[in-house]
Amino acid sequence: MSHRVVVTASRLARPAIDRLEAFGARLEFLDDALTEGMLLAVAGAGRLDAILMRNNPPITRRVIAAAEGLRVIAKHGAGYDSVDVAAATEAGVPVLVAAGANAYSVAEHTIALILALGRDVVRLDGRTKAGLWDKWHYSGRELRGRTLGLVGFGAIARHVARLARALGLEVQAFSRRLEAIDPALARPVATLDELYRTSDIASLHCPLGPETRGMINAATLARFKPGALLINTARGGLVDEAAVTAALHGGRLAGAALETFTAEPPAADNPLFQAPNLIVTPHIGAHTAEAETQMGLIAAENIIAVLSGAPLDPANLVNPGVLDRPHPSR
Repeated sequence: MSHRVVVTASRLARPAIDRLEAFGARLEFLDDALTEGMLLAVAGAGRLDAILMRNNPPITRRVIAAAEGLRVIAKHGAGYDSVDVAAATEAGVPVLVAAGANAYSVAEHTIALILALGRDVVRLDGRTKAGLWDKWHYSGRELRGRTLGLVGFGAIARHVARLARALGLEVQAFSRRLEAIDPALARPVATLDELYRTSDIASLHCPLGPETRGMINAATLARFKPGALLINTARGGLVDEAAVTAALHGGRLAGAALETFTAEPPAADNPLFQAPNLIVTPHIGAHTAEAETQMGLIAAENIIAVLSGAPLDPANLVNPGVLDRPHPSR
């Protein structure tokens, strides 16, 4: 039996394609930037067994309702904030992620941004190429001995902590579950306010949801340690970009490195891009060959598990309540 599997991007790692096709899946690749209307058209074009979700397309209640026969939504990665999870659960559709598959790649990118921002690499590169020779009067500051505060302590943050400690950074972390913080990797901090107040570098590693949307705003930035650095390799919606822009111009933040944005791609005239000491990258922290292969394979296995009736990995299942609401076709 052939299974129609829609991939919400134009590409997928070859090992993942081979695994799905060997199972009997018929893959249908879409554009990299999708609207709800485009997804509704795809959903209405015949029975749809699975969505392999790359990027963050709007898998809304309307899309889920229109997708006749939809059995599973499998994310190629960890973030699922563009999925209406409640609607999926009501429809008996498991939402699964590739937990931890891209953790090391994103952690490496986080450390790269910390080093680039902390040692003024991008700014000095531009000045040197412009014919300015700062050797005689520039004085930087070592990262060793500075305090890195991690907001969240999942797989990515744990890798960041290990790498940061190897560089000589002092690491502390806040999590809604303080007991989840390994004291061998990071000192647990009881409140976000304490973390902001005592961190030289604050790095975001938490999911986007109602409680965390806009958590970095004018009020919280006012509580940051003066001259701190902000790193965001999590979700753009965690950060109020206007507030960060003001904090950079006003000097409250000494610098910021942002990998994700509220709207992606961001507008070229985004005022944020005029702020001083800002580094931006286009949400590519997980885009290494190794991570893409691993994410693709885990997403493929998640789809196959659902379609074949095999047990689901609880570490990957976003909506365990779906197990109490079986799909009509099961």
